[in-house]
Amino acid sequence: MTQRIQFLEANLDTLTFNETIDQIETHIHLQKPIHHTGINADKINLMKKNPRFKKIINDAALINPDGMSVVLAAKLCKQPQLERVAGIDIMIRMLEIAATKGYRVYFLGTSQPILEKLIHRVNQDYPTLTIAGYHHGFFQPEEEARVVTDVRNSQADLLFIALPSPQKEFFVDTHMNDMNVPVSIGVGGSFDVIAGEIKRAPRWMQKCSLEWFYRMIQEPKRLGKRYLIGNTVFLGHVLQAKMARKSEV
Repeated sequence: MTQRIQFLEANLDTLTFNETIDQIETHIHLQKPIHHTGINADKINLMKKNPRFKKIINDAALINPDGMSVVLAAKLCKQPQLERVAGIDIMIRMLEIAATKGYRVYFLGTSQPILEKLIHRVNQDYPTLTIAGYHHGFFQPEEEARVVTDVRNSQADLLFIALPSPQKEFFVDTHMNDMNVPVSIGVGGSFDVIAGEIKRAPRWMQKCSLEWFYRMIQEPKRLGKRYLIGNTVFLGHVLQAKMARKSEV
């Protein structure tokens, strides 16, 4: 049975990668809209500052640790063992399954040029995949209702969302039932990686928990502050949690 723990005020499922995939497929068959999300250090920091964001994350039906920082911090604080389940790995596996089983997918996010590269690449890699629709992520507030209608009319089974946080989470929270997609999955920068705009860290760096560093050196202006300052703030939260746990023993 799946165990949901709470760590650093965030709910986390102790699902493995394969168990998460099974759960996503179960929800596709149930046809009742749910939100799948991943937790990393940046999101923990944001949850501490934004009560609405925190509630949306903690209310999601599926919550994976999508960052080795969270996995290692949980281990340091003697929490149940967690497995990192990265959004991009979920997306790639579900594209493979969707192409085989006929699930309909919708892509929402990134810029129009990168989105078009993504669609071209996906069509090449998964020729049997049914792409129900797609839309760039730079729509204006007054266009939001039209985007929601387009998603709903697509009758998609899976919605991959590559909007920044907390915009992504607020969008899902506001429109999940109206879109009527069984599973909405936040996938961060996965569109850019699959489209070939950004390279993913080599496997050895992923295993050594250095994927964040590889991303930072590719996009120092955008990610430098987030990782260098954000990780320091996150470490402070972890040390507080560790001290609190010691005081309880």
